[in-house]
Amino acid sequence: MTAKLFYDDIYSREFDAELLSQSEQNGQYHIILDRSLFYPSGGGQPCDLGTLNGVEVIDVHERGDEIIHVTASPVEGRIIHGVIDWERRFEFMQQHLGEHLFAGCLWNLHQIHTARMRIEGDNISIDTDIPADTSAILEAESEANKAVWSDIPVEVIYPDMAEVKELARKLPPENAVPPVRIVKVEGVDYVPCCGLHVSSTGQVGLVKVTSVENHKGGSRIYLRCGKSAYRWLTSLYHEVKLAEAELVCGYDGINEKIASLKSQIHSLKSQNEALTLRYLRPLADSLVKNSEILGQFRIVRHVMKSSTQDEVKHLFHIITETKDTIALLACENEQGVFIMIGTDKGNKNVDVRSAFRKAIEILDGRGGGSPCIAQGWGKNSETVNNALDAAVTELALKV
Repeated sequence: MTAKLFYDDIYSREFDAELLSQSEQNGQYHIILDRSLFYPSGGGQPCDLGTLNGVEVIDVHERGDEIIHVTASPVEGRIIHGVIDWERRFEFMQQHLGEHLFAGCLWNLHQIHTARMRIEGDNISIDTDIPADTSAILEAESEANKAVWSDIPVEVIYPDMAEVKELARKLPPENAVPPVRIVKVEGVDYVPCCGLHVSSTGQVGLVKVTSVENHKGGSRIYLRCGKSAYRWLTSLYHEVKLAEAELVCGYDGINEKIASLKSQIHSLKSQNEALTLRYLRPLADSLVKNSEILGQFRIVRHVMKSSTQDEVKHLFHIITETKDTIALLACENEQGVFIMIGTDKGNKNVDVRSAFRKAIEILDGRGGGSPCIAQGWGKNSETVNNALDAAVTELALKV
């Protein structure tokens, strides 16, 4: 059995312990001590890292009553001096309590339950059981930061189960053996938790929501707390300053400037499309006029040099305005070869997919599509004409 020193004093950074066992497993060493400050992975909180007699600890996990310290090399000596990575530990304690504050406020204000929590590097993610709208999330964030500024003491208590069932934001697992460890922040949160937290809310520093997405009928909310939140905001500050310099405006004018640029881009795209269609239509008319006949279909094949995927698509749609026309088009550029084979969407008399597969195989590419249209990118631009020949040969068998 390993005594869990991290529950006795969460601010201790070094300890001495007796080596109980050391075994090699798949090139790693599993070390069991009679006592440890190293917190094992659990409850959504990552494990502590650090050293044992100078040997780096790369993982810590729990097995029954034992804490397993994993190292890449053996540890020498019977008495072990352990040192935890304090910066890592402290940040995880900040983040874990920050998550408690936010989740507690989300529950107190809107009865939105946190079904899952995970700390991953600088990010905390929590999953809610029902969708959380923006106003609810921002209100919970605001109240969580008020709790931070109030510097409320964090209590760890072991009450009777009647109190837990009455007051807890969520109940412990059914197989939990009393007494249950409760982390309590007066007026904010009361929840079963085996993790480690700073001893007062003020040490969290800041709680900041960074993004939200839909997830399995609820919401996945991403948070940053403490030093992690500071780093994120510092990075955001530098990005904003770069944007100000590029847009030649102050912070208050960024949104207006972006809206203006989007409008200009939309206008330029429309002009570009009009110009593209103006020069493509005569080309399309010429290609259709000089196309070969295969059964009931006109076969139009063409390779555009130094062109774009969009230009091929525009040309394709102009050509397939002519009924019973099959277009086999390609363009070559620095990205490779884009190929498009098909007919008008209303045509039920041909399936171009087998012809496309023949072509894309020769081009050493990938792609796919529907019976009417298939498209993809290939690598071997020098084989593009062979690819179109193979596609026409395959079409001849189908039509």
